[in-house]
Amino acid sequence: MQRLPWVHLGWAGLLFYVDWQNWLLRQGVLVPQQQDNFWPLALLANLLDSALFYFNWLLMPRLFRRGRLGMYLGLLGLGLLAFCSLRIGVGYAFDEVRVRGESQPLGYYVQVLQAYYLQLGGAILLLSFFVRLAGDYWRELRHRRALEQQHLRTELALLRSQLHPHFLFNTLNNIYSLTLHASPQAPEAVLRLAELMRYQLYESADDLVPLAREISHLQSFLTLQQLRLPTSGAPDDADEAIDFRILLPPDASHRLLLPPMLLLPLVENAFKHGDLTARPHVVRIVLQLATTDRQLHFTVRNRVSPDAAVPGGMGLANLRRRLELLYPGQHALVVTANAEEYAVRLTVPMALPTETR
Repeated sequence: MQRLPWVHLGWAGLLFYVDWQNWLLRQGVLVPQQQDNFWPLALLANLLDSALFYFNWLLMPRLFRRGRLGMYLGLLGLGLLAFCSLRIGVGYAFDEVRVRGESQPLGYYVQVLQAYYLQLGGAILLLSFFVRLAGDYWRELRHRRALEQQHLRTELALLRSQLHPHFLFNTLNNIYSLTLHASPQAPEAVLRLAELMRYQLYESADDLVPLAREISHLQSFLTLQQLRLPTSGAPDDADEAIDFRILLPPDASHRLLLPPMLLLPLVENAFKHGDLTARPHVVRIVLQLATTDRQLHFTVRNRVSPDAAVPGGMGLANLRRRLELLYPGQHALVVTANAEEYAVRLTVPMALPTETR
């Protein structure tokens, strides 16, 4: 529908409507019946009206938009004079005006109709000017929006590409620590890493993914992190050190969508800067959904390691930028930190499949 030439169709419809109204008036209802040469005269008049309309239509991008205002106005004036002269000449040729049934000389046409055709031509030029101006503004606005969307997609792709090596670097450090101690858990860690990278490289290419897929990815990441947690001797010590609670309505994780890799930086940050020896929990994670407004609340808490660096870094900075691009004015990222605990709470609106079409 947007590709149809609506301006030109509207102009043709306006000319046809005016001709139809004039034809109805000449059927003897309000004025004496006059049918001689009506349609040939109407078609010639339409051609002259259209010539003036498109004369300005073509001049605007070549002169007006380039700042050549003097030449533009001068040519419009010449075009208006030519329009009036031709309209008067056509009216005289078709004997358009009769007084008491008698034809009138050319001087009468010039004296009586020049003011009318000057006003009509001026109205046509104004209509052409503002329609063209509005059309150019609309096309420029659509072009600007397309450029902004393209820039947004490019920047999001760049942030996502930065996230992958950042995550890979941290995880390889974890596996390296296992290999230094010749841990039998190292092969399983490599397998878990392969699963995570498969998701990040191939399955997270979409703009939105089901929440269930992100939850599964988080659980795989947590399983990988459990391999490097120190134990106190109890068999389930490492398993219980990670508290991950999912508070969602039935089937909500399969129906709701969110951008991929949005939750992982917060969890990764907790393991990077947290105290891995803290018990009973190294990290506490709560994922819940507000059913009233479909707001997803994701909270991560961890004990701060005494020798840890300042929490944040590239992962959290990238997340903030992604949130600004994806949810401008619609998200919340609240960080609470003290000497003992670091907590972050993320709130974003969830999307449904029908809202992304």
